[in-house]
Amino acid sequence: MKEISIISYGLKDLPMERRTAVHRALYGYNDHSNKGGYFYKRKGLLDTIKHKKINNGVIMVESKDRNKVAFLLKKNKAFVKIINLYSK
Repeated sequence: MKEISIISYGLKDLPMERRTAVHRALYGYNDHSNKGGYFYKRKGLLDTIKHKKINNGVIMVESKDRNKVAFLLKKNKAFVKIINLYSK
């Protein structure tokens, strides 16, 4: 059996700058420099682990990776709820 975790998080009580920082740290972002002359894809945490975005604020990851995601969210004072499931 494969163990998976569903991580639900909320950023409602955080200021907009902190919300943007959390989303960039999770999903990565596109960086333009020199007035659009250069383009860089900055990777986020979820670019390095296998995941599935279920809905806004809900991510499904393998249980071995849940602590990485939870640590990043808790470090940024986000509301976090984790549900552990088993799959065939």
